[in-house]
Amino acid sequence: MKENSYLYEEIRKIDHDELRPLFHFTAPVGWINDPNGLIRYRDYYQLYYQYYPYAPHWDNMHWGHARSKDGLHWEDMPIAMKPDHAYDKTGVFSGSAIEKDGKLYVLYTGHVDEAGQVTETQCVAISDDGVDFKKYEHNPVMTVDALPGKTDPGNFRDPKVFKHGDKYYCVAAAALEGHGSLVLFESSDLLNWNFKSVLLQGEKYGVMTECPDYFNLNGQDYLAFSVILGDGRNSVVYLAKGHLDWKNFTFELEVTQRLDDGDDFYASQSFVNEKGERIVIPWLRSVDHINYLEESHHLWNGMMGIPRKLTTNNRQLSQKPIGQIKDLSLTDNEEIDLGSYRLTEEIPIDRSLVLQGSNGEIQLTRTEEDQYLIKIHSPVFIKTISWHPDDHHLTLVIDNSSLELFGQSKTLSIVTFVAGINRVMLKDVK
Repeated sequence: MKENSYLYEEIRKIDHDELRPLFHFTAPVGWINDPNGLIRYRDYYQLYYQYYPYAPHWDNMHWGHARSKDGLHWEDMPIAMKPDHAYDKTGVFSGSAIEKDGKLYVLYTGHVDEAGQVTETQCVAISDDGVDFKKYEHNPVMTVDALPGKTDPGNFRDPKVFKHGDKYYCVAAAALEGHGSLVLFESSDLLNWNFKSVLLQGEKYGVMTECPDYFNLNGQDYLAFSVILGDGRNSVVYLAKGHLDWKNFTFELEVTQRLDDGDDFYASQSFVNEKGERIVIPWLRSVDHINYLEESHHLWNGMMGIPRKLTTNNRQLSQKPIGQIKDLSLTDNEEIDLGSYRLTEEIPIDRSLVLQGSNGEIQLTRTEEDQYLIKIHSPVFIKTISWHPDDHHLTLVIDNSSLELFGQSKTLSIVTFVAGINRVMLKDVK
């Protein structure tokens, strides 16, 4: 397709962009947002993603594609799908993937905006190799007409497909009765779908949910989902822990919490790797400066977060970045490379760990026993974020333009626009 010829011509123009991350995935050029279709297929981690190749801003969404052997080093692949049918003509929106009989099936949202009148439906595409996709001739396979109560045809999207027993299931996001909701569909063949139930619904889930994800860890069921809170508040990602009753198709909720404490963390999705481990990848966006890269003449915009492994211990969820993690001691002055580091000591109260970059710095100050202030001095902003981690031997994932902090279950992801961090030092609070 013509989009791929364009990419091959543009790809080398951003090789030396100092703000571009080294090991967080970015597209060759253009805009990216939600990760889509995460799956291990044909011995590769397959990452599809929301993509507009022609400019570093959001527009009619395509599905970009990359693959990796380890989740850290990515190979750019041809664009997988573009908006070219009546049911997806203004956007091939987010979705998920599953393997069946050696083929890759993806469920995605067809987005149509005609003079402000939006319709979203769920569609299927099939691939023999994970590269070339053919859209199902009887799309769409799910519409808002199947949902109960007051519905909104412009807010029904982001199908997450999975298998339970001998049936396939799909959790999708919808606006029911004016509130964010998660709904469940069932199928025996991935092509014909029947509505089963509303899993979550209510005012606390905002005006709309997005990008739902279902998984089970050690017998514990989880629903992760993004929430558009409205009223000028930033959208965030929640994790609901509970029990999915497969007899009555209900979700018995135990507790809801943030999956990540940073507002720049969004639209996370998960998959199972070759070891049977649950891996999560989010989209990282600068929620308050979403247009900065385009306005400052960069040719790319948006990145994926570091893939993180989820585990449970005594029903407590833990998150850890994949890849090599080096030890970092709190010396007075130490040179470092970009990468992942675990502090071998706790930051003392009333002291700051300073990360110095080529265009700014980040200060991590421990002000109380369980409170940290993260102050960012970047070319774009100066701001301070308060955070309460659940482990003081923090893990820091340091890359150009991003910082991700890990306790145990508590994490904080920030798009910083600070580049070239090469030195750390411990200072007294002034």
